[in-house]
Amino acid sequence: MVDWTEEKLAALSDQQVKNLRENAERKGVADLLEKCAAELSRRNALKPRKEGKPRSELKEFEHQMSEQLATVGKDVAGRYDLSEATAKAKSEGVKGFKSHRLLDSKGYAKLGGMQRDGSVAIERYISYRRGNDTVYLGVFLPKEAGVEDHEFHVIAPSSMLDGGKPVAQIRPSATEKQKQPADSGLVFKDLPSAAAAFDKALAKITA
Repeated sequence: MVDWTEEKLAALSDQQVKNLRENAERKGVADLLEKCAAELSRRNALKPRKEGKPRSELKEFEHQMSEQLATVGKDVAGRYDLSEATAKAKSEGVKGFKSHRLLDSKGYAKLGGMQRDGSVAIERYISYRRGNDTVYLGVFLPKEAGVEDHEFHVIAPSSMLDGGKPVAQIRPSATEKQKQPADSGLVFKDLPSAAAAFDKALAKITA
């Protein structure tokens, strides 16, 4: 019978050690089974761990914007009643009403339809609906544009936005299906200003 020392086991390939371990297990040779397990464990510990693929600049920007929009969402949710139950109660009689979750299931900004179908590079947003009205805050980046060209869009009924422009004007590439269900919008280059306009719209829709 071969005396399987650590040196002899180290000279075998991974598959050979695994085969030897299986034979030891089948024959009930506990000592050899333990040696094989220890050798395989040692080899696994020495193998370099695969690092996750780093995010591209675009994906990293999208992730950051999604987090920042979610922070805005959590802030307003603490100051206004944006629950689905209240939205449904206040929308009684509105045919086909479907309440909007402010954030996605993981607590980030939602993925917009224009990004989902590949029409734009990034569309991440938060929104609230009550009755026939919707207020929306999102980051928008056209295809092939650099991240520095991103915009923040606030979309809501014209009665809730000061100086709002037609949605078709701020999103000329959007089809009728892709446009948010509101008649006016504002464009901002910075999130705090956009968040302030979104806050004002929320105050009106929840009044």
